[in-house]
Amino acid sequence: MIRLLNKLLRINLRVIILTLLLLVLFDVALQQAIIPYYLDSNRSSGRIRGTATAPAIKRLPADDANTLSLWKAQLAEEQGFTVVFLGDSIDHGGGVAAEHNTLPAFFSQRLSLLYPEKDIKVFNFSLPGCTPADTYNILSFIADIKPDLVIYDVNMGWFGTKNEMEHPLLAELTEVEEEHSPPLPLPAKALTGAEIEKILTSYATDYWSLYRNRIFLNYVWFGKPLAEHFQIKTTAEELDTDAGNLLSDEEIYKPWYLKDFDDLKKAEGKLGHFTLDEHNPHWGMYNRLLEKLAQENINSVFFMIPRNRTLYEKYNLLDEKVLNDQQEILAAAARKYGAVVYDYTFAVNDLYFTDSVHLTAEGNRDLAYLLVADIVEDNLMK
Repeated sequence: MIRLLNKLLRINLRVIILTLLLLVLFDVALQQAIIPYYLDSNRSSGRIRGTATAPAIKRLPADDANTLSLWKAQLAEEQGFTVVFLGDSIDHGGGVAAEHNTLPAFFSQRLSLLYPEKDIKVFNFSLPGCTPADTYNILSFIADIKPDLVIYDVNMGWFGTKNEMEHPLLAELTEVEEEHSPPLPLPAKALTGAEIEKILTSYATDYWSLYRNRIFLNYVWFGKPLAEHFQIKTTAEELDTDAGNLLSDEEIYKPWYLKDFDDLKKAEGKLGHFTLDEHNPHWGMYNRLLEKLAQENINSVFFMIPRNRTLYEKYNLLDEKVLNDQQEILAAAARKYGAVVYDYTFAVNDLYFTDSVHLTAEGNRDLAYLLVADIVEDNLMK
């Protein structure tokens, strides 16, 4: 028995070669078939009661460099009319579970119906909790691809928060391409155990597809990103329902009028009570975002996010004059740099919210139709 076990466990050159061959074949399959399969938005499109659903525009599952690089590579490969959504959980789809119910998905469906002759490709580069600084870092990373149109959701709530960044990993994106160059080989006599480990680690992070795309694959295979790399973040200014009784998906995606928001009675101040000047870091990054778009000659649309007027007024959190004045400052800055601005603050039916700002599938659909109509009217599909 022991002899048989030793024979089975014996590692010889043939076993090593076969193992390496299988790893190489699996890695090639990942690059050439498996990952492209899951990134194909058309694969997830279907029909419900005879009506085509919106394509499942993939959400970013994480803020790590490898995942962003994967999205960027897909964007770079497209030859048609490319649209990139930037922003926070409004674009990411914080009020819906399914990817085909997000704003970018409905936008893609609607625009493609109006322009069947164009090969329209929509990419969702938004992340929950994405501040203006975080968005600037993502834009800087993909700007060299020159998308045909960038759409950014302007959430005024961020301009009153303390943290300049909620996704510090995004600040490292500009270093990614430099880090991808292979290290120079060291003389054999200089290789220590630590140096060998460093070379192997560098190889794994730069060339091993399974390792580089582990977060994305975990997302598509198991339904959620790795917790240590990505955490859904929202702001108090968005009045999100993050109380203990609303943590389940079932509760999060319910319409707001089926939830208890009485904790908002304790909220102090009203939306927009902050100063937009050089002392506000979010204001500075917002302007840098606009400057970057102008420098790269990228057409852009900035829209003021929809808000649930009924919920704000119920808890006396809305000073409409302050809201309008602050949003006009933000809009004027965007127009100065050549961006087209749309105001959808109270354009969506209050019944189509899950809280103060996040939309249900119906809300995302209606907002997408408004956005497409305005873009077509302003002839931005050149």
